Amino acid sequence: MQDRLLQTLRELAPGGEPVALTRLAKRLDERVSVLLRELTALSDAPLGGVPGPGLVALSCDDGGRWTVRLSAARSESASPARPAPSSPPAE
Repeated sequence: MQDRLLQTLRELAPGGEPVALTRLAKRLDERVSVLLRELTALSDAPLGGVPGPGLVALSCDDGGRWTVRLSAARSESASPARPAPSSPPAE
């Protein structure tokens, strides 16, 4: 799903301009809530104490409208996968 999201964002906004989540949801035939969950994992938001990859930036305006854009520095190069947490040393 994350690869499909990033590819669709690149198609809809090749210059990195913001895309309305409603437009993205319609294009991918997914609910906005599902996209928010997936996009949060692709943003720089920390989940479980581990910062995300920062591939996208989410924003919500005063009217409650969500938009997403590819992060300029990382849109083409970074992998969408979140690094695996390191396990504690065995005793």
